[in-house]
Amino acid sequence: MKDRRAAMAMVSPTVVIVALVFVYPLLVSLWTSFQYKVLSQPDLNRFYGLGNYQWLWKEPRFWDAFSRSIVFLVFTVALSIAVGMLVALLLDHYCSHWPWLKALYLVPMVVTPVVVGIQWRFLLNAQFGALTWLLEAIGLPIGGAWLTKPIGAMFWVIVVDIWYYTPMVILLFGAGLESIPTEIRDASRVDGATAWQRTRYIFVPMLKPVLGVTLLIRTIGGLRAFDTILVITEGGPGRATEVVNLLAYRYGLQYFDMGKASAMGWVMLVLALVLTVLYIRLLRVRVSVS
Repeated sequence: MKDRRAAMAMVSPTVVIVALVFVYPLLVSLWTSFQYKVLSQPDLNRFYGLGNYQWLWKEPRFWDAFSRSIVFLVFTVALSIAVGMLVALLLDHYCSHWPWLKALYLVPMVVTPVVVGIQWRFLLNAQFGALTWLLEAIGLPIGGAWLTKPIGAMFWVIVVDIWYYTPMVILLFGAGLESIPTEIRDASRVDGATAWQRTRYIFVPMLKPVLGVTLLIRTIGGLRAFDTILVITEGGPGRATEVVNLLAYRYGLQYFDMGKASAMGWVMLVLALVLTVLYIRLLRVRVSVS
């Protein structure tokens, strides 16, 4: 009994901090999503029920932003995982004895997303951007000019997100590859398996748990995309790269409509929870079958 009380006493500060920093703001935002709360019109604030969610259901701008969020999510998650797994396999095969490479490919993640956005905005500048000059030098004038076109702007924000988060994917898959027992690798070589056969029938199946965790992390990251897009395109040209998080930012901090902004945030939170549950169940089924 005394040990239990001592354990609770030691854990309680963490519980209180988590409640104040995470749970309380979450509950406040949930309550705000059921209110008509415009900071510039305090006299009109009132309980609104499902009014904000009904507005979202009928608002074309929200659905346009939601569709862009899904497009951004699908491309960034799929490509970052594909590229990350490929690079991890190549590093494991050819550069397993060069540990300094791990520090090198983690360099992008040291920089904050806002700084990354500023760097890429300068790189893609139509007049003096280094990447724009390089692309034009090799006959591909698609740099800064593409930031003024809807498809080009979405293309570049997807590329930046993949560039930024792929090192994390490489790290996760690299750790998974290192956990594969040496005996299995040696046995496959003795049996005459080629590099492709080892990858197809040994490495990839054994990396399925890592794939599930990576998919979950990248999906949550894709649904949270905001700062890099804001810095690079500000949602433009027009609204071509305006995702739900950016739309919520505009309604909350530019239009001061906290009710609608909170409702958008909870829609994305529920979507993230649904995808998380689906991923976990799918991962459990695959692991049990394996």
